[in-house]
Amino acid sequence: MATNQTNKKSQKNKLIKMGRLLRSPQYKEYMDQISRCEETRRFCRHDRNHCWETARTAYILYLTGEVPCGELESFSPEAAKEMIYAAAFLHDIGRFKEYADEALDHSVEGAVLARPLLFEAGFSDAESRLILKAIAHHRKKDGAGFDLLLYRADKESRPCYDCPVLAECKKFSPEKQPVITV
Repeated sequence: MATNQTNKKSQKNKLIKMGRLLRSPQYKEYMDQISRCEETRRFCRHDRNHCWETARTAYILYLTGEVPCGELESFSPEAAKEMIYAAAFLHDIGRFKEYADEALDHSVEGAVLARPLLFEAGFSDAESRLILKAIAHHRKKDGAGFDLLLYRADKESRPCYDCPVLAECKKFSPEKQPVITV
C-alpha cells in the first residue's frame, strides 16, 4: 500500500503537459531558431536555461504570494503550476520573428506561436487563454496577476549583477544598477 501512495504522489508532482510541450518538435524548432539568431549575441540569451530560471522564479513568486494571481486560484495547484511553467517556457518563442523583423513584438508573435503548442500539449481552453494573455503581455510592467507574475519572473530571473557586459546593457546605467530579488 505504501508503494501505491508513493506512485500517486510522484504522479501528482509530474508536469505531464509540460513534458508534451518540451518534447514537441515545433517547440524545439522555435528554440533552435532563437539559438541560431543569438549565436553571436553578447547580452542575455533567450534559451532553455532562461526558460527554466523564469519558470522557477515565477513559481516562487506565486507560492510566496509576492505576486497575487487570483485568476489561477480557480485551477488546481497542479494545473496552476503547469500553467506557470508553460507560460515561462513559451514567453520568448517569438524572438526569432522579432530578430527577422524589428517591427514585430516577440511577445505578441509568441502568443500566436504558442496557441497550437498548448492545444497539442493538452491544456484546456481556459488554461490556454490565461497563458496566452500572459505571454502577450509579459513585457508590460504595469500588468497585474499572471501577466505581472511572468513579467517579474522574466526580469528577476536574470543574473544581471554578474554580467560581463553590464556597462553596455540598455536596461541599466551607472545610476540604475541591478538588484538581487526573490
